[in-house]
Amino acid sequence: MITRHMLITTAVLAFLLLPSTLAAESGFVVSSSQVAEALREGGKAVDADHIHLLSPVRSRRPHAALKLMSVGEWQDGVMKAEMRCTNRSACLPFFVLVQDSAGLRDAVGRRPAQSLASSPATAKTYDVHIGDPATLVLETKESRIVMRVICAQNGDRGQKIRVASRDHKRFYEAEVIEPGFLRGTL
Repeated sequence: MITRHMLITTAVLAFLLLPSTLAAESGFVVSSSQVAEALREGGKAVDADHIHLLSPVRSRRPHAALKLMSVGEWQDGVMKAEMRCTNRSACLPFFVLVQDSAGLRDAVGRRPAQSLASSPATAKTYDVHIGDPATLVLETKESRIVMRVICAQNGDRGQKIRVASRDHKRFYEAEVIEPGFLRGTL
C-alpha cells in the first residue's frame, strides 16, 4: 500500500515538473530583434532585418539582455559582431553577421583592440575561423559520425582546435583537415 502511494506521488510530481524540465532543456530562442536592440544600446543603429544569426542561440531566460563585446570586418561589407548575455549564466557568447553595416564599420576604426580582425594586410589568414560552420567527422574502428559544428578557434591544416555543436551545448577537439572539414576521435 505504501509503495503504491509512493509510486502515485512520484508520478504526480513528475507530471507537474515536466513543463519546467522541458523549458530548461530547450531554453528560450534569442531573436535578431534582441540582437538589434543590444546593438542600438551600444550606439550602433542596425535594423533587425540585417542581422543573421550563425546558428540558433538559446538562453536560460526569456528576453535575455544582450551586450556587444566586439565587432570586426568579415567579408565584402559584412561585419561580424560578438554578443554575450549581460548575465553570463543565461547564455554562451555567440557571433552574428550584420549586412549594410555602415554604423558598425565606424566602430571598427574606433575600437581596433576589440575587433575580430585587424587590417587585411596584417591579419593572419587561417583555414578555419572563429564562428565558421564546418563538418566534423568523429571516427572509431566501429563507427563514424558526421555532424555540422561551429568553430570556436582559428586554425590551420594539421592544428587541433575546439569546436561547438550547433546548439552550443557540446564541445569537441578536432583536427583541421581542410577549410570547412575537421576530424576527431570518440
